[in-house]
Amino acid sequence: MANILVADDEDGLLEMITFTLQTAGHEVSSAKNGRAAVELAKREKFDAVVMDVMMPFMDGYHACAEITGQNDPPPVLLLTSRDFDQDAVAVRASGATAFLSKPFEVEELLKVVQEMIKNK
Repeated sequence: MANILVADDEDGLLEMITFTLQTAGHEVSSAKNGRAAVELAKREKFDAVVMDVMMPFMDGYHACAEITGQNDPPPVLLLTSRDFDQDAVAVRASGATAFLSKPFEVEELLKVVQEMIKNK
């Protein structure tokens, strides 16, 4: 069981990801924007972070960069509905471990999260 932070400003997606990860046996904390995700990551140790790119107050790229810039950072999965080819440089610069394009399959999300935790 891992401790995972999920950050997304869309209630439905946040609930779906949280439910999926909890059903798989993980502890899940959630944030509704990038700034809140960074603050949670500063206060608590997470085994992985799943984060949307487009969020208010701080986008996922900047939040990811702040989280991965900490001591012993968790791996970060970025979720984007944007064209990855256009965002490839930003994804790499943010320090993200992986990315998934929306829409994605639940099984794909679980597989990527499990790999990130295993390889941490």
